[in-house]
Amino acid sequence: MANDINRVVLVGRLTRDPELKSTNTGNYFCRFTLASNRSFYKKEGDNRELKEEVGFFDCVAWGKLAEIISKYLQKGRRLGVDGSLRFSSWENTEGKKQSKVEVFVENFQFLDAKGEGSSTGSPSQSSSVDDLSSESAFPSSGGSDADLDDIPF
Repeated sequence: MANDINRVVLVGRLTRDPELKSTNTGNYFCRFTLASNRSFYKKEGDNRELKEEVGFFDCVAWGKLAEIISKYLQKGRRLGVDGSLRFSSWENTEGKKQSKVEVFVENFQFLDAKGEGSSTGSPSQSSSVDDLSSESAFPSSGGSDADLDDIPF
C-alpha cells in the first residue's frame, strides 16, 4: 500500500476564543478557527500589484493539546499549527448531506511574544500530540518571494 502525504502547516490568528468540550467518554477536544493571510503579486498590465487574501481554517485539537490551547489562547492570538486534514460528512436534521474538512492539530506553537496579545501571558512553547515537546514544526522554506511568483497556480 502506498503512503500518501497529508500534512498541513499553518500560521495565523484565532478568529474567536477556542471552545473546549468533552465527549461522553471524557475525552477533551477544542475547536477554533485560524485566519491566515497570504500575500502575492498579481500582474496588472505592465505592473505587478501586491495583493493580500485571507483564508479561514477550522481546526480541532484533542486531549492535553486541547486543554492547553483553550487555557492560554484567546481571539486574536497568533498560533502555528501542524497536522493533517480530516474529512467528515453527515446528514443534517432535514436529511440533507453536509461535509467539512478540518485541520486535525498534532503540534502547535504559541507565536505571540511574551506579554503580547493577552494579559494572561502564555508559555513560549511548542506542543505535540505525542510528547508535548518543544521542537518547532515550522521549517524555513529557504526560497524567496521571487521564486513563488513563478508558480503557475
